[in-house]
Amino acid sequence: MRNYLIKVGLATLCLVMVSVPLNAQKGKPVGGGGGGGSACAVVATPTLSTVTVSPGQNVGVFGRVGNCGSGKQRFTVTVSALSACGEETVIASSVITFNGGETKLISVSYPIAPDTCLGVSTVSVSVSAGGTLLGSQSAALTVQ
Repeated sequence: MRNYLIKVGLATLCLVMVSVPLNAQKGKPVGGGGGGGSACAVVATPTLSTVTVSPGQNVGVFGRVGNCGSGKQRFTVTVSALSACGEETVIASSVITFNGGETKLISVSYPIAPDTCLGVSTVSVSVSAGGTLLGSQSAALTVQ
């Protein structure tokens, strides 16, 4: 029962993270009002709910993304996974507004596909603005 509640909670967080920011931010230019300079973002190495998983199970991805500039910025935050056989999956992608110096926590849950290749996969969190990659960090996930 506890695992079920955790999975439901992570799935809800994922839906909120993905749906609300995209709908709320449509049509606004990247970079938002403020800073005037180039965008600056920091990404912490993501933490996974487990480092070993079987196909069909869920994995939680938790991380921190921050605006290291002084002005307000809009960043595209993307969580993706690269399987052991080279298949990339975008787990979540969202446009998020950051005030100067602000750091936000991100969390998302995703199921490992039943037909995923066994071996070491890479789960990444990346931040971009205006099509320019500002930062990216990864964590290893063993699928067995």
